[in-house]
Amino acid sequence: MESVYKTYCASYDHALQLVESYRRDPRLQEEILDTLNATVPHTGASDLSFFLVMPVQRVTKYPLLLGKILENTPSSASAHSALQAAVRAMAQVNANINEYKRRREVATKYNKAEHLTLRDRLARLNTHSIAKKTTRLSRLLMHEAGIVAKTEDKEYDDLEEKFQCVASSVATLKENVASYLGHFEAFLLPTPHQCDLQMEQGPAQQQRRLAELLQGSVLPEFRQRVHRLVWQPLCSLSDMLEGPQQLVRKRLDKLLDYEEIQERKSEVGSVSYDEEAAMNTYLAINDLLVAELPRFNQVALQLLGQILRSFSALQLDLAAQALHHAEKELEQV
Repeated sequence: MESVYKTYCASYDHALQLVESYRRDPRLQEEILDTLNATVPHTGASDLSFFLVMPVQRVTKYPLLLGKILENTPSSASAHSALQAAVRAMAQVNANINEYKRRREVATKYNKAEHLTLRDRLARLNTHSIAKKTTRLSRLLMHEAGIVAKTEDKEYDDLEEKFQCVASSVATLKENVASYLGHFEAFLLPTPHQCDLQMEQGPAQQQRRLAELLQGSVLPEFRQRVHRLVWQPLCSLSDMLEGPQQLVRKRLDKLLDYEEIQERKSEVGSVSYDEEAAMNTYLAINDLLVAELPRFNQVALQLLGQILRSFSALQLDLAAQALHHAEKELEQV
């Protein structure tokens, strides 16, 4: 239950934005209202937000409801200890949902920053941001030089290494497939079979008929299938990697801030509100990546494997078709 509510609550604000966009389309809004009136007229709901908020409200009411039941249950009752455990469990579920939602909001914030225009990026530059970037660069150089120790996180480091391996594999495969398709297009340009050979029969005419068949239907169909089953999924997978890559880069920035603040805290004994927020941001990004990179790596590897299998199968099928048509031509000799 917790995982379902986590995903739902983290996506709730985005769902409300979609509902708001629906309101700007009168025809769509009318269809939604007609559907609501036909299916749930007793609710009096005027839009989907009436229903979207229900799960969010419900999960927060569970601890209150259980707590009220516990208050009215004698301590001597056999169910008392079970109710206490249920109250604690639901309180923890709500805390976990809120923490997950906070992490997702941090991730969304930095993913949006990745798509800022150059003008927006320049507008955000100020003395403070430049000083912060300079401090980060200085600390990164000290890491590389071994002057200061880097914060070790074996679990995260292993996950990131695997993620970077997947990302590198996808980028390399995308580059190779693009090159393959480019060469394939160049291969289709010459059309010697369209020339008049001044020969009525013989191997030359067989070659001409075979080339005409391959270039007229077999090869163009193969090209379309490669685009649909290999290139497009590969591009989608590459796009899917952008969000985690941005978070990985942002985690490094926040780690450098975190280490700097930790040093200052050990010297002074306290930190400012903004510094505390910066430390919490690093922890949120780190926890989110540690929680989600394993699943992401697994899914990305599965997709990559499927793309490679599709590519291999398409080429085997092309070879089989070419051989089949060539054998048919030879049978006519």
